[in-house]
Amino acid sequence: RLLKGVFNSRPPRVKLLPEWNLDKILEMLKKKPFEPMKKAELKFITWKTVFLIAITTFRRCSDIQALRLGDGNISVHSRGVYFIREGLSKQDRPGHFGAKIFVPAFDAEKLLDPKRALTYYLKSTDNFRGENRQDSKLFLAISNPHKPISSQTISSWIVSTIQMAYNDKKKSVKAHSTRAIGPSWALYKGASMKNIMEAADWSRESTFTKFYLRHIDPHVLSK
Repeated sequence: RLLKGVFNSRPPRVKLLPEWNLDKILEMLKKKPFEPMKKAELKFITWKTVFLIAITTFRRCSDIQALRLGDGNISVHSRGVYFIREGLSKQDRPGHFGAKIFVPAFDAEKLLDPKRALTYYLKSTDNFRGENRQDSKLFLAISNPHKPISSQTISSWIVSTIQMAYNDKKKSVKAHSTRAIGPSWALYKGASMKNIMEAADWSRESTFTKFYLRHIDPHVLSK
């Protein structure tokens, strides 16, 4: 009865519209201070890489934080980069674990190509990875001594990127919203439900449609 009372007093909130405009963020990432990436500061290279990986892989901040370099952890292909995350993901269970995380390459849109951003990020961080650079965490702190970061830091980078696009540091937004808006835009653009579920590592379609699907309406977003 207690749990039912809590549910009745604070029912779950289901959101229908995106919390922010993805096009607005992507347009910002194509301009200064994020481009050209070969001249950009490490902070902006990091923010851009993390955001593009989050919005195209549909994964949690904890999954992105757990990515590692080195043999067995990463596999590079022309169409993108495959990762196997370190440790267990939230959705892992007996008989279902070790799902690949795929970072795609966008040949038609180089300035928003996650694989390209990842390549620049690795070049920018190569000097301070030390002797174990081939078996280190993918994302490191922006400031010295560039130690491995937590999932909360990944979250703060994503939030800061969104707030920067709106020029509003007080804009209320959660990094986890990329897990909803990314798949919703993919579905709107014609991606199959099967591919979306595989990328996000959802076992049931209802998980996406009930908790994460946003009804994308470009006319609403442009207001």
